[in-house]
Amino acid sequence: MQLTAAPARAPEWDEHNVHLWWQAGVYDDTPRARRGRIDGLLRDVLARYVELEPAALRFGREAHGRPFLLGGGPDFNLSDTDGGSLVAVAAQPRVGLDLERTDREPSHRRLAERYFGSDECAALAALSDEDARHAFLQLWTAKEASCKSTGSGIYGQLHRWQFAPESDAPLLRQLPDEAAPASRWHFVRLSPASDYTAVLACDGFVPRPRAFAL
Repeated sequence: MQLTAAPARAPEWDEHNVHLWWQAGVYDDTPRARRGRIDGLLRDVLARYVELEPAALRFGREAHGRPFLLGGGPDFNLSDTDGGSLVAVAAQPRVGLDLERTDREPSHRRLAERYFGSDECAALAALSDEDARHAFLQLWTAKEASCKSTGSGIYGQLHRWQFAPESDAPLLRQLPDEAAPASRWHFVRLSPASDYTAVLACDGFVPRPRAFAL
């Protein structure tokens, strides 16, 4: 993923463009400070696309919490993890995004048993611990990005999206009935910086990503 310097205004785009805005930084966030930081980042990015000052933007939320711009505007999604935040902005709906550090060491086997499908769990069980950890992060980012695109939230939904554990590029194997057909969906694996991996999920269009560093 090649980054260019962030422009002051949004570049021209067409219906297939997705703009990705990467912000790196180490923060000692309390939950309240994190919410304020993320709100400020979204306002800074989205104000480039609409004829309003950042403070004038107003947000609504869907039933499961997915934000959108009141009064109309581009579709967007944000993912935030230790040391970095990534915002996806699209000319058409819908996009989902998940960002994770590749050096994370979650309880991957226990979490897979809880949240993944049986075939995925069996595939991870056959791998060495390090390979299973890597595959778990690849699967998790693809699953969460998909859930964020639909706006369903992740709870009770991750197992309904299943991907090939042996593939670093998201390869969809199963999806919820309400998200069918599979041909609607397009996924891109991204790496905005070393030690980070992300997935962009797009419903209904093939994305052409461009990335900017804030």
